[in-house]
Amino acid sequence: MKALGKLVSTVALAAACASAHAALATFDDLGTPPALDSATGLYFANGASSSYAGVTWDSRFTVVGDAYRVDTGTPGPLFGLPHSGHYFATNQAGGSGNDGLLINTNQVLTGAWFGRNEYYGFGAGADQISIHALSGSTVLASVVFDLPELLTGLPEVLSFVDTSSFMALSGITGYRIDRRELGTLSGNWVADDFTFVAARDLPEPASGLLAGAGLLLLGWMAARGRSLKPLAAKTTA
Repeated sequence: MKALGKLVSTVALAAACASAHAALATFDDLGTPPALDSATGLYFANGASSSYAGVTWDSRFTVVGDAYRVDTGTPGPLFGLPHSGHYFATNQAGGSGNDGLLINTNQVLTGAWFGRNEYYGFGAGADQISIHALSGSTVLASVVFDLPELLTGLPEVLSFVDTSSFMALSGITGYRIDRRELGTLSGNWVADDFTFVAARDLPEPASGLLAGAGLLLLGWMAARGRSLKPLAAKTTA
């Protein structure tokens, strides 16, 4: 039991160290955010800088408050829902300009939260996003995710898009986010809580093998100790 306790503590410590190196883009700690019922470009919300959370963001990223509605008279539905806090991001740029948004970084994107945007409540927006890991203009790998619709005409609770498979890649220089448009009302998605891990913080393959071997050794030693206890008791009796 002591060996098992040590093993659990070691794993917990390793997980804590890994999480300490993660950068989280929540869009809630920007220097000059818009009012909660408004939206503005990430560049302006970030104090005239495209660099946020150690990442350079496409100028077409927009930061939105959780009380923002395009149609304030009727009123229409909320533009979207954040995963955490009061702000989130969207690709709203108008027309075809809201496709293929770029994120420039050599960090590894391990996940983010995405959802549909219903705009005026007509069931438009985007129903699928594709996140491509890039090395220059070359696509290294892609994650395709269908955005669920549970509430017709209303913004959806965001869903987690797991991109941890990108951790196996090397030479990442950035990401491109594509979308599949529904209707003709801009094909927007909303997103929040992008998590990035510095490539230097990822374990080397050899380190991973050594760690795995160490865990196997600990498990064997624990099992060996249990099997020897009855024999030792019988010998000393």
